[in-house]
Amino acid sequence: MIRYRFSDFTLSPQRRLLVREGREVPLIPRYFDLLVLLIERRHEAVHRREIFDLVWRDVIVSDSALSQAIRTIRRALGDDSREPRFIRTVSRHGYRFVLDVVEEEDDVAGPAALPDVPASAAETAVASVEPPLERVRWIVASAGGALAGIAAGAFGGLVLAAAPGSAAPIAIAPVLAMIGGVCGALGGAGVGGGLSVAEAAEGSRRAVALIGAAALGGGLVGTAVQWLARWGLAALLGLDLEVGGALEGVTIGGAAGAGYAIATRTSEALMAAPRGRSRLRPAFIVAVLCGLAGLALALAGRPLVGGTIHAIAGAAEGSRATLAPLGRLIGERDFGPVSSALLAFGEAATFGLGLGYGLMRRPPSGRVA
Repeated sequence: MIRYRFSDFTLSPQRRLLVREGREVPLIPRYFDLLVLLIERRHEAVHRREIFDLVWRDVIVSDSALSQAIRTIRRALGDDSREPRFIRTVSRHGYRFVLDVVEEEDDVAGPAALPDVPASAAETAVASVEPPLERVRWIVASAGGALAGIAAGAFGGLVLAAAPGSAAPIAIAPVLAMIGGVCGALGGAGVGGGLSVAEAAEGSRRAVALIGAAALGGGLVGTAVQWLARWGLAALLGLDLEVGGALEGVTIGGAAGAGYAIATRTSEALMAAPRGRSRLRPAFIVAVLCGLAGLALALAGRPLVGGTIHAIAGAAEGSRATLAPLGRLIGERDFGPVSSALLAFGEAATFGLGLGYGLMRRPPSGRVA
């Protein structure tokens, strides 16, 4: 195996040691891997996208986290970002190790491993990642929920308009898509925000934290939607309806948190970011648990968005948005318990699928700081 000498440092990838004048210089594992990568690829500027793929392949990090890693390595080496001797920033691209390096055979004698990094150093490094990651999670979860809501609303509207005996016009599809998109975006923001905070803050009790925080986020959004819906219906239509929201948000949020905890329980650290088709498995797990939660709510007489629209249509004189034709499609006389349960399962599962897939998205890399 090869070790690298530069200035008064010796770097041994085999023993995971960085030594300066006989004294070990501690780096947390990913920062050590980053330094090794830059030295091994020292004849070129390494693009930040390659760094993310090779060093942080299984977690989501932002450009600010990479910048923090570079700053930490520079401090360990005694480097200056304004006049770099070791690591140079290549504008709009990445980083390059610029000092001359001597390669030599590694001596297997000596310490076998790097000593444990002080907890304070690791905590500081992780803390620097949290704020941007929370913002990324909030955005992608909201977007995933919105897209799922739009798709479900549009599909449901088209089926309703085409159902035998339906008085609903085809124009109901974009209306339901808009309602679904808004509800999905709000729900995704609440649940995704709770998940991001819990995952960044918790370690050994991660599953409990994820479920609790997702339920809390969903419940807060559900409470706000419930209050606004009741106020809006009373003010605009003079309707006094029992509109759900809080309990539904807590239940589906908790189910999403449980699904996410199960799907990502083997993730190494920080925020899970599976690649390619492997994103689908966690998304399907979240979808199934959310769907089951929606089914349980419907069986308990707590409808979701579709059931609420049906209730409003039934109470509003002249409305053509009643979902009775959907019930007749499956043999019920009206929008009954079976059609209500199927619709609730489909709504919640679609939301969970969009939310889960959105949460697995790796954020696009931006400019190097």
